[in-house]
Amino acid sequence: MSDSLQVVVVASPFAGLASLYEVDPDADALVTVPPQTQQFAPWEETTAQSQTRETTSTKAAPPASRPGLRIKVSSKHLSFASKIFKSKLKYAGPKSKQSDGRIHLQLAPEEQFDSKAVVIVLNALHGKGSKVPKQVDLDTLAQIALFVDKFQLFDAVEVYGERWISRLEDTIPDAYNRDLILWLYISYVFRNAEVLRAATKTAIVGSDGPIKTLGLPIREKLIKHIDEQRQSLVLSAVEIVTSTLEKLVGGKAGCNKYHCDSFLLGELVKTLTKNKLVWPRPERPFAGISFLFVVNAVEGVFTSPSHSRGSAVCGDLWNVCNGVTSKPNGNAYVNGNGRGGRGPLTPEASPEPVLRNSGGYFDTHECDARKSVARLDELDALEDAVKGLDLEGALGYRNY
Repeated sequence: MSDSLQVVVVASPFAGLASLYEVDPDADALVTVPPQTQQFAPWEETTAQSQTRETTSTKAAPPASRPGLRIKVSSKHLSFASKIFKSKLKYAGPKSKQSDGRIHLQLAPEEQFDSKAVVIVLNALHGKGSKVPKQVDLDTLAQIALFVDKFQLFDAVEVYGERWISRLEDTIPDAYNRDLILWLYISYVFRNAEVLRAATKTAIVGSDGPIKTLGLPIREKLIKHIDEQRQSLVLSAVEIVTSTLEKLVGGKAGCNKYHCDSFLLGELVKTLTKNKLVWPRPERPFAGISFLFVVNAVEGVFTSPSHSRGSAVCGDLWNVCNGVTSKPNGNAYVNGNGRGGRGPLTPEASPEPVLRNSGGYFDTHECDARKSVARLDELDALEDAVKGLDLEGALGYRNY
């Protein structure tokens, strides 16, 4: 951490320097923030397999445009707020003062700190509350978190952090993307257990490998635990899907009326083969495979119409085996209870349903094939069971 700060000796403190910002008019120290030359926390799409619930915008950070800045501060305030600053200032000593009478501290250029974020934090730890914004955007909050994390300044900005997070909480994404990683890091730095739990749950469900860090110092233990839970979740999902396939292949889920087992087996094999989820069966660490990828590979084809994510394709299969009435124009269905409703045509590959009692209704029936396929609804239960990671253990000690 201490490598993020350097004591700088300059030949002339007043020549060719960046703009000056005054936090403390009686400053005995000068903190220099080098200009940003790189994008902040860029998101690079490398996922090989598309996932419909991961299409939320994951924009990269805009090009770096923050100029460098010199900030007049009090060494006492810095030392009181941060052990990192205290250690560096103690090591520097009075002899490190420049011709302007101040100790010059320069933030490491490779850290790419944001000058706006640094000013906000330094105003906060100097008690300049009126100069601290009540609300910031997500990228600025993440860059504040980076500075706070590097110099262990949480105590000095805890109250502000709670306010900033509360005013942005409704923007927390429900998909694995760049914003989610920023939220995960922010919630960790500002010790917000609720947000961290929500962010890690989404990462567990939506990531297809160890989460991207975006260049942020996210703890390795946190990354590891997220991926361990992701792998366990994907394994459970694959086992449910594979079990369904094996029952249909082995004739353990038959249909003695309309050969539903053959039809459903064919659709399942096509879907799994297309998405490379069978022959060979995926194994740990499930690189490139998320839980949502497995769900999306089969949902809409084998889930019931009442499923929260059902689609028109879903109606095709279930109407074959669940009883519908044909309308004269051949393009609509009337449900078995007599209520009308527009739906897709029965697929040509499906077996022809049998009319019952000459009343125009297809025979509604239950069969082992339908019961077996209905087990895929358990995928939702798997997702609901994911709770995310806890920031602290039962005894109040931090887990990460």
